[in-house]
Amino acid sequence: MEFVLENKNGTRVTIDSYGCTVKEIIFDGENMISGAPYPASVIGRIAGRLSDGEGFMLHGNHEFDRTEWNGTQLDDSVMLRYISPAGINGFPGNVDVFVTYTLSDEDELRIDYFAETDEATFLNLTNHAYFNLNGPDVATVRNHILAADTEYYLPLNEDLTPAGELKSVSGTVFDLSSGRHLGEVFMSEDSQVAIARNGFDHAFVFGGCKDFNLYTHDKIHTATVMCPDTSRAITMKTDYPCFVCYTGNQMKIPHMGICLEAQLLPDAPNYEEFGSIELLPEKTYSHFVSYRFEKK
Repeated sequence: MEFVLENKNGTRVTIDSYGCTVKEIIFDGENMISGAPYPASVIGRIAGRLSDGEGFMLHGNHEFDRTEWNGTQLDDSVMLRYISPAGINGFPGNVDVFVTYTLSDEDELRIDYFAETDEATFLNLTNHAYFNLNGPDVATVRNHILAADTEYYLPLNEDLTPAGELKSVSGTVFDLSSGRHLGEVFMSEDSQVAIARNGFDHAFVFGGCKDFNLYTHDKIHTATVMCPDTSRAITMKTDYPCFVCYTGNQMKIPHMGICLEAQLLPDAPNYEEFGSIELLPEKTYSHFVSYRFEKK
């Protein structure tokens, strides 16, 4: 089932209940969602790669994004619900998940995540939207600039799982403080860029974050993507401690979109220093991310 949100500016967002998916975001006359083959769906139970010693599970084995959710449309928002059954993919607990998409008259799409469980379990939710501020006629995001106040990034192993350390961005191509042209990233000789197949596929930890636990909401963090050629920009805000930036390095057409996946630290159950993503009974999972679209 599809739901449509539209504001006074004519910005329109279409939500599909299958996968709790953002199908399109029409802003400035163009669709800001890239034509990438992977949809802008909610990912769970655990976003990213969760290693288990013999390999890894990717995006919760695609449980949440390949499931029909129950949706309800309100005035300026859509609320969708999915109950993840105990035992699926080996995770304990029945998890009751609510995701609300809200579109404001300031052209900001906000995503609120809420969840409860009847047994202790791991949970780390995100949305896997690929953005392209060029619109559909330009194939890559090479001309985009990414800026964020980040302090660390998570280096990767050869299999693209986190290597288990927080590394300073200072003096590296991962320093986004002054804005980083993605074309520069794609041409970089940095060994981590090479591991990710000539781009980013890394978690960036916001500056000042020292506690990465599920229940921590210490401050609001921002990241910005700009496209000088179209004067369009996205400002992401979130209370999550990090975001994974993926630049579509392994697509059929490489670099056709950029993901800003706000979340808790990936592969956290395997690294104590990455914080806890354990959701407990009688507690509530509550985090948000928003994307504001602007014409500079």
